[in-house]
Amino acid sequence: MAPEPALTPRPGAESTDAGEVVADTSRALPWTASLSYVPPGSPSLRGLDLEDVLERAAQRWPDVTPAVLATLWWYGSSSTLATVLTAQLAVTGRCVDLAHESARVTVGETGTVASSTAAVTVDSSRAGASFADAVEDLVEAVRRRVPSVSGASLWAIASDSVANRALDVASALDRVDDAPCWAELLTSERRRHPFPAPRFVDVTANGRSRRFLRRSSCCRVVDAGEDLCTSCPRRTPADRAARWAALVGR
Repeated sequence: MAPEPALTPRPGAESTDAGEVVADTSRALPWTASLSYVPPGSPSLRGLDLEDVLERAAQRWPDVTPAVLATLWWYGSSSTLATVLTAQLAVTGRCVDLAHESARVTVGETGTVASSTAAVTVDSSRAGASFADAVEDLVEAVRRRVPSVSGASLWAIASDSVANRALDVASALDRVDDAPCWAELLTSERRRHPFPAPRFVDVTANGRSRRFLRRSSCCRVVDAGEDLCTSCPRRTPADRAARWAALVGR
């Protein structure tokens, strides 16, 4: 059977109501449900208390510089935001508008954004602009709090978060070929900084194939004493290729 065209809502999922978009996505991808559950009284995305969340993050990573801490916080937070949006776009063709004043989030124990939603949605033609606006607001807020962190690096991390989460969603829906489309939709807009274009690599080993993201950003977890990510740009091309092949060939 041919794969379903990218961004085609499945029957019954055409509603523009945010609650129905969230519910339909949660039914199709149950593992994403908790990422869209935001209880009443949760803080707004625009009004997130960065001093508080970074203090919480510092309990998880106590021995890093402010720039590394802010980067690690953004790595985790952008991954949550990207999962919510890519999952909703994949299932319904719409996603919540995180740039809207109604956008709300929850914060986990380590300070990172744990879930997000909004009262309104946007369709696929406006999803990229909405996400770019939300990223710009958050990145500039982080940089005002931590001037030593690179704005361009945070935009690159957001782009990689979208691409990796698009791969996760596409794999869960058995639609891996659609992942680049969803990633491009959310990273096509430019504000103060551009999103680096996601770079996907298909790796074959022992008769098996798998698609990976060749990251353009470093999450800085290595500066917190952990190993480099498999796809980290700090690795040599040969090292990355060997590690990808080992994962495929297992």
